[in-house]
Amino acid sequence: MRNPFKKLSEADKRVATLRADLDAARAQLAAIDAGKIAAQIDSAAFAKWSADRSAAALEVDRQSSLVETHETEVETARRADADAAARREIEAARKAATDLAERIRKDGQRIAAELLELAKDAAKQSLAAKALNNRLPEGETPIPAADILARDFDAEPRKDIRSRGVDLWVAETTGAIIGDQDAVASDDGVRGQVHIFGGSMRWKCIKRRFHEIEFHPSGVADWPGNLFSLIRLPRLDGPGFLFDGAIGTPETVADLDVAAAVAPRKKQLRPVQIELIPVDPSWPPANVVGQADQNAGL
Repeated sequence: MRNPFKKLSEADKRVATLRADLDAARAQLAAIDAGKIAAQIDSAAFAKWSADRSAAALEVDRQSSLVETHETEVETARRADADAAARREIEAARKAATDLAERIRKDGQRIAAELLELAKDAAKQSLAAKALNNRLPEGETPIPAADILARDFDAEPRKDIRSRGVDLWVAETTGAIIGDQDAVASDDGVRGQVHIFGGSMRWKCIKRRFHEIEFHPSGVADWPGNLFSLIRLPRLDGPGFLFDGAIGTPETVADLDVAAAVAPRKKQLRPVQIELIPVDPSWPPANVVGQADQNAGL
């Protein structure tokens, strides 16, 4: 269905005009056909009717050919425009891929170098802090590792939020709190009983006063691991890894040559192979046993 809000192009307007002319020619032919019976009573009238019908039929054929030719031209132009748009999109996609590849090689190498420098500095600081902590004067708190200090959640003490007094039913003999407080039957609200195990047993209960405290429990420190140990970087100028901290140690990372690690690799020389193609297409003859077959028979 044609979109009524879409603006018609000149080609669409031309097709509409040609189709209107074709519809008019077909209507004229139909009107002439309707007068066939009346024209048959007289030879002169029938001759004129036949001539008129032939002319009208030729006009229908002409108009149909015009519509078909113009629609073919329009479709050819539309496909050409679509192909041109597709080629422009493909070219833009190729350029986007090339530009992004260049960014990966340049910006990626720079970002990787910055991250490795940060990991290297963290490893050096961690080793220096460890050495000082081994000879720390009495009363001094240990020097923290910077990457742990930045990434670790400190241990937190318990923190009370709110408190209130509550009266709860407990087992008279053990003092265990009754899980379903509403299941306890009591006449005076001080002593009661509760049926358990489907009513086959009965516990005597008594009300006890409790001090209910709602609180955040204490949190322990969560060791996040050395920063470098969690870093694994791919090479951005070829396959393989640029850095794998999982196999590193603080000492090796502290001595890391970052510039050498991120330096672009030289492309390996391509291998050279030799292919021999007989110049004479009739060689070797079909009935000649190949050298490999001769060797196999020895």
